[in-house]
Amino acid sequence: MNKVQVSCLGKMGRFGNQLFQYAFAKSYADKYNCVLEVPNDWIGRKIFKIEDDVITHPLPKTDLDEIPFGETDIDLYGFFQHQKFLNIMDANKVKEWFTFKEEIIDSFVKPKDFYVAAHLRHGDYVYADHYCTISLECYINACKKNGYDVGDLILVSEEHRQPTDSGNLNIEHNGENCNFLYDFLVLVNSDVLFRSNSTFGWWAA
Repeated sequence: MNKVQVSCLGKMGRFGNQLFQYAFAKSYADKYNCVLEVPNDWIGRKIFKIEDDVITHPLPKTDLDEIPFGETDIDLYGFFQHQKFLNIMDANKVKEWFTFKEEIIDSFVKPKDFYVAAHLRHGDYVYADHYCTISLECYINACKKNGYDVGDLILVSEEHRQPTDSGNLNIEHNGENCNFLYDFLVLVNSDVLFRSNSTFGWWAA
């Protein structure tokens, strides 16, 4: 049977970027009736209810985001964050692929019964001229404008560590603690989410 690979998965970009890469590759394999092969050590195997073949023999790699739609037996290489890649995705299937395993869900505890989450994404975005950033003040103003209590606002951010860090899923991958998964689930399970333009916040939404 024909197959496609996405060998860059886990090696090019962080969690949000990886979700785009997997969603496109899986959608491509689904559309063109072929088997998807992904790296054996991709974190998605540990946290999601997915079962895909492992890459055994390398296939010809495409150029960055230059995908010859319809061709198989290739290694899909890119970030896949253009509308032409989203067009082949089925939202319901993507949600199914990104269903967390029960042990992940069971170990997550909401920080509050009701809360408004804001994803503050700065970091390298501040120094790049092609990204926009959103300030904390904007999120606070958005809460007030929409009638939410600022006291119910929980900030998820790499720059400003908040009480959400008290949550710990005790998940390690390749020797590193995956604290970002707790932050991701804080966004996913929020009652109201103000997201940034980061892929991390996009997928949580």
